[in-house]
Amino acid sequence: MNLQILSLEGQFYLVNTVDENGSQVLTDRRDHPHRFHCLEEIRDHFHGYKIDEVWLEQMTPYEEMCGLTDDTAPLRIRLNW
Repeated sequence: MNLQILSLEGQFYLVNTVDENGSQVLTDRRDHPHRFHCLEEIRDHFHGYKIDEVWLEQMTPYEEMCGLTDDTAPLRIRLNW
């Protein structure tokens, strides 16, 4: 299983789990997207799971705010856990 961590404005993170069946947003007991407050919290949550790759993606609205086109790809960084 791979993890795709989405860093969002408002200082929280969402996690997509990615496996042979596709990508799925991690949800809580009420079936809402599970919000994490830091990367360490995500690492603790997945302690004991077999994780192959972890990717952090950050989308920023700044290009659009500066008058540039919004066609830039998100910043994507592989984390070594």
